[in-house]
Amino acid sequence: MLQEIGMDAEVIETATPAEMKEQLRRLAEARARIVVVAGGDGTVHTAAQELAHSDTCLGILPQGTSNNFATALRLPMDVRDALRVVRDGGVQRVDLGRVSGSPIRTEYFTEAAGVGLYAEMLAIYGAGPRKSLLRGIYAILATLYHVRPHAFRLTIDGEERIERGVMCTAANCSLIGMSMPLAPDAHLTDGLLDFVIIGRLRPAELVRYYRACMSRALRSFPQVTIRRVKEVTIETRRPMNLHCDDHILTRTPATIRVEPGALQVLVEKL
Repeated sequence: MLQEIGMDAEVIETATPAEMKEQLRRLAEARARIVVVAGGDGTVHTAAQELAHSDTCLGILPQGTSNNFATALRLPMDVRDALRVVRDGGVQRVDLGRVSGSPIRTEYFTEAAGVGLYAEMLAIYGAGPRKSLLRGIYAILATLYHVRPHAFRLTIDGEERIERGVMCTAANCSLIGMSMPLAPDAHLTDGLLDFVIIGRLRPAELVRYYRACMSRALRSFPQVTIRRVKEVTIETRRPMNLHCDDHILTRTPATIRVEPGALQVLVEKL
């Protein structure tokens, strides 16, 4: 396909995330002008760790299940069309989120980070490269069965407040997980994160809220607050799992902040 559209590129195959990180780090240190990754949101997440705040521009060939970040960038899903964007597109700087806490090092996210329902589901689902429908169904049902509100001590752009709810998520783009539009008004270039708080819900109410979320009407429902923020610190009485994109990174307390224009990406020219 590269030859068909007249592109001259070095193709590097990697077998593990660690090998991919090593190659990306090498290319970034060599100040490669463009590095293109073929994969899903997990692959893009890995690339963002090595290319953030570098001189290297990231191109994306969407090859995953959801491709949330590529969708937010309005990239074509067809491989040949995506390669044409690499060949003919323009460079745009987009925001990343960043999680920091103890004892973890800093990690960037492209989609979202937070605590509560989604983080607990990921914790039950477990890590690993292979996805399983049955394991996913079990994780959802187990999470819903044990759902209960928690008290969150939040420091939002310097303002302290206490919230009780089932989920707090800072979203960098509109879609998370399996293309769920949790923050439909989030933008990758506004220098802000959309912080979504879902309050006290009974298990019987979750289906109604899920449907509202999928129809992009979550904001209109009671017990849902969405604020645009630059930084939020989340503290809980007992440590809670905190997800960073598609995996559990650490436990509370942790701070989530936006990194404006941290990543250069290739997008279609207007």
